This record gives sequence, structure tokens and C-alpha cells, in this order.
Amino acid sequence: LEGGIKVSLPYKLHSVCTTPDNKLVIGGGDGGLLAFSNDDVTRPIYKFNIEREYLKVHVTSGTEDGTYILATLDSTGSVCLYGVTRAGFIEISQLLIEEEETVLDIELNQSNLALSLVDKDNNTSVLFQTLPLASWSEPLEQISSLRLQGTAEEEQVFPKPEVRGRIRSPGPVVPCSKSQLSEALVPILATINNPVPLGQGLHHILPKAYFDNRREMLGKLPKYHGVDWDTVDDSVHVAHVVYTGDGKVVVWWSQHHIATLHYVTADIEAVDDNFVFCSNVTCVTSSSSGNMLGVGLEKGLAAVIQLQDGITLQSSLVSRSPVDNVEFIENRLLASCQDGSVAVLSCAVEGSCATIQHIASDTVPYSVTQLYHIALYSNIAVVSLSPGRVAIVDVDSFRAVAAVPAVGTVSNCVSLAKKCICMISLDTECLAAKFRAIHPYTEQYHSTIAAPGDHGNEVPVMYVYDVTDNEHVIEKGYVNTANAPQNTISLLSQAYFTGREVDKSSRHERLRERWFQYTEELECY
Repeated sequence: LEGGIKVSLPYKLHSVCTTPDNKLVIGGGDGGLLAFSNDDVTRPIYKFNIEREYLKVHVTSGTEDGTYILATLDSTGSVCLYGVTRAGFIEISQLLIEEEETVLDIELNQSNLALSLVDKDNNTSVLFQTLPLASWSEPLEQISSLRLQGTAEEEQVFPKPEVRGRIRSPGPVVPCSKSQLSEALVPILATINNPVPLGQGLHHILPKAYFDNRREMLGKLPKYHGVDWDTVDDSVHVAHVVYTGDGKVVVWWSQHHIATLHYVTADIEAVDDNFVFCSNVTCVTSSSSGNMLGVGLEKGLAAVIQLQDGITLQSSLVSRSPVDNVEFIENRLLASCQDGSVAVLSCAVEGSCATIQHIASDTVPYSVTQLYHIALYSNIAVVSLSPGRVAIVDVDSFRAVAAVPAVGTVSNCVSLAKKCICMISLDTECLAAKFRAIHPYTEQYHSTIAAPGDHGNEVPVMYVYDVTDNEHVIEKGYVNTANAPQNTISLLSQAYFTGREVDKSSRHERLRERWFQYTEELECY
């Protein structure tokens, strides 16, 4: 891609996001918040300068009048909510967290906010809140009108978010309390008529001696790649949240092999469905329609799960190293691994898996830093490579069709107006240090990618590229206008039996022909 626009920033940004309609790009950094519009990307249209270091920002569609809601996490561990209106940023409230709890991560989707927390005893959980967007509409509009008129703003009272519930981290598997096998089987047999979620380690017949022998055996093993086998069962589980749509949310935990599905609108602590895997889950994403889930595992496996039927449509070994990122591109799943490889999985039941060619970077851990779909096309994706390279990929031909010039550091990209790529440089070592200052457990969310260069004296800039300026992207890119429903087991079964019924008469006719043929052959003998 050529002819990019270089935009000077007033301060270094640590996180950027784009609004659901791709009209604004919002960034948070050392000196406040910035917003850029697709009308003029050369300078921010909104600024919110404050002595606060924003480390993470999330934006979602808000009220009916076009206001967006922004959630931020700063370097002190505080979570703030803002309204992004035609008059700029309006601070709504700062969420009050229990003094003995620390916020590790945030996730925002429409009116649903999830906070990953850890308490003073290092117990982790995820807290779900509902934002009263309808009640915020009027005070946000009043403040916006007064600000545009240049008059003094009146203090407004914003209703507080409503707590929906809390999901706590999975506990350690403890030995069976029964000494006799017959007694241990009683609660397990009782689950036949009252099913319970599988894989939680709550119903088993393993005695205390098994766990003692296991820990003793692990303690005798030599260390391998820095892994202390004696403490392998004492892993830290921190929460990750993925909203799938239709009031559903998937919760998974680092260093754990189970993901659970919950309803946000009902009792959120109740498990609607759970997915048990052969190794620890490393990343999860949801399709745009919310009916499929993409999962990456520590052992290099990637899977596509259909939420409606709860079945695995596709599962492939994409690498011998852990899968770091997964992203849906229409009816395909893009998966990147720590060894730098990127694979494309078909979401069909009888699908395939292939590796993208000609984008391999240096075989450095975490060399692929980001994947995302360019909304303008059905088959074009962006792959950010360390250090500072960005490839435009055609998932149909499994090849890179264009490249963005290197900026020398780790890149973070978002889209603007569906066709533009906004790219900022991240000082990942500095950012990781700021997160660790909040709590050591934040390392479970952020991987430190060492990038060359002196980032302390680096001038903060943003690069903007138009993907439609490249002839190869225009040639390969297309828009899928077909609104065919996604294949489910129910639809596939119905189509199969319908086809069998249609072909019944032709099958009977072929059987009659064969019978007459066999009869004639027998008469000849």
C-alpha cells in the first residue's frame, strides 16, 4: 500500500478501537483520549486531555441519537465510562470497585460490561454489569447541547450500572471424599437423571492417594523449558469474556481447558452449555452473526463450534505451537500461532485447513500480533507482524496480496470507514510494565513482544492507508451478497432427508431395471 497519511499525535497511544459503524477511531494514551473521524483523519475531532494514562479502551453503540459509550481502564486500575457525542467526550462515571479487588481487564458489548477482577487473596472472578443506556440519553444530550452553545454545563446525575452477577474461577480438583467405590459412585449415578456440566472436576472417584502420588511424581521430573512440574497444578486462572450476541456470553479462563456459555439476561451464574477441550484454551472469538465460536488451544489446535447445536464443525492441528489469535472472516476462521504461521479453517462440516503463504515473519515467539477482518470485503484480512509489518491477506487463495510499509515497531491496527487502516506503534515493553504495576496477573492478558529501537524518544504518530488504492486488493477482494443460512446439523439433516425423498422414485426405477437385468441373466443360464 502506498500513499499513506502520516498523522502526528499529541501523545503516545496505548490502545485504539473503532466504533461499530466504522465512523470514528478512538485512542487512549498518556495524556487522555482522542477521536478521529472518516471525514478528516489528519487531526482529532475530539480531545479529552487529562493527567491519566489510559491503557485500554472499548467503544460500543449507545443511545438512539448516535452517541457512543466508551469504557476505559487506566494505569491506576480505575474503570471510567464516557459518552462520545457530537460535542466530544462526556464523563459519565467512574465505577466503584471494592477496595480489596483490582480490575485486570474490561470487555464492553452494547449495554453489557464485564470486569475481570482479582481480590487480595488472589482469587479471580468476572463481574457482569448492565449499563442503563436509555437513562443516560437525556443527560448526555443536555450536556452536549450546552457545550455546543458555549454555555456553562449543568451537573447531571447518571444512574449507576446494575450488577447482573459474578462468575468465579474454577477451583482445584480435590480428592473424592468417599473411601468406598460403591459410595463414590452414588453421586455420579445420580447425575444420569440430573445432568451437570462436564469437565469441572466435581464428580469423580479419584482418591487422595492418586493426587499425592501425582504431585510426588511431578516433583521428581526435571525442569523443561523453565516449567516447574511440581507447581503445574497450581496455575493462575484469570477470566476472559467473549460476547456472542442474543444475550449470550462465553467465559474462559487462562491455564484452563473449559469454556462455558451463559445467558446475560437470566441467571448469569448458571451454565447453559460448556465446551471441554484436550488442552488449555488460549483465545476465543465469536462470528459476526453470533452463531459460531472460534477457539485456539495451547497444543496448536483450532476449532469452530456451532452454538445452536453445541457441536464442533471443524477442528484442525494448525501448528505445533500455541494458537495466539483467532478471527472469523465470513465463513472461515483465521488462526495465528506463536511460531508465526497463520492458517485458514473452513467452517463447513466437511471443511479444510490450509496455511497462508508468503507472510512468514522471523520465527520469533508472538511474531503475529493481530488479526482482523476488513469489513469492506468478504475475503480480505489484515495480519500484523512483528516488528512493524502488516500484510493484507486473501483467505481464498491463502496468500498475501499487499503489504503496508514497516514502521519499525509493533503495530496495532483498526479500520475506519471500512476501507481505511489506521495503524499506531505500540511500545509493548512499556505497556506490559504499566499493566504489571496494576497487578502481576495482567500478564495473562498481554504478551511482551520485544521490538527494536529506542521507544522512549519515538515520536507518536498514526498512519492511515486506503486499501482500495491497491489494484491487487481490488482485484482479489469481493463482497458476498448471498444471504444463505449457516449450515447446522438440523438444516443438513432436513436437506438430506428431503433429497432422499425426491430421489425415491428414481431409486425404485433403478432397482426395477437391475431386477429385470438379473432375471434375464438367470434365464440365459
